[in-house]
Amino acid sequence: MEPVSIAARAMPDLNLQRISVAALAVADARGAGGFTMRAVAKELGVSPMALYHHVPDKAGLVELLANHVIASFPLPLPTGNWRDDLLEMCRWMRTMTLAHPAVGRLRSEHSVVTPRIFPIAERWMSLWQQSGLRLDDATLAAAASGRALVGFVDQVMVTADEEMPDESLLAAFPNARFAFNSEPDADAEFELMIHGLIAGIYGQFAEAVVASTSEGRPT
Repeated sequence: MEPVSIAARAMPDLNLQRISVAALAVADARGAGGFTMRAVAKELGVSPMALYHHVPDKAGLVELLANHVIASFPLPLPTGNWRDDLLEMCRWMRTMTLAHPAVGRLRSEHSVVTPRIFPIAERWMSLWQQSGLRLDDATLAAAASGRALVGFVDQVMVTADEEMPDESLLAAFPNARFAFNSEPDADAEFELMIHGLIAGIYGQFAEAVVASTSEGRPT
């Protein structure tokens, strides 16, 4: 009787939960560039073909991975104050993104839109509506603030490992030299950005509504 291979023994126990855990381990360890079907299969101790019984392709594996990560970070409980809840949503998004930085990049690379992101978008849009803005203004505010938030967090990750310029290159630029040599406070920068972002966007729309009301135009 021929011995049963490790892959054959593992296949009956293979399920979406095990695949999700292994996929996350690979994504965290290897980054987006090292995330492959073969690497995940190796992490599980099975052949790459075994994964195709559960996911159709790499995009399907990325969707499974994204669903697993989102499920492990429950949305913050609402407080009833739209501004505080928006700020907490910003912090939640940053925490989830920084915990598993490869996942967002993989989703973008493979154009993966999973239904699990819909409750996030629904909450984000709902909070801007709760601010009292008109529907079209709230929609624009939600889109602009969401893109700004994602862009800020992505940029921080991209530049995290950048080396500082040589001092000789900055000799003629004292302000730039000071900025480059200052120890960054990532938390303080993020808090400043999200408070300014929300207040600034809301303030612009609110001023327009007040101006329209004062001139007798409908809002």
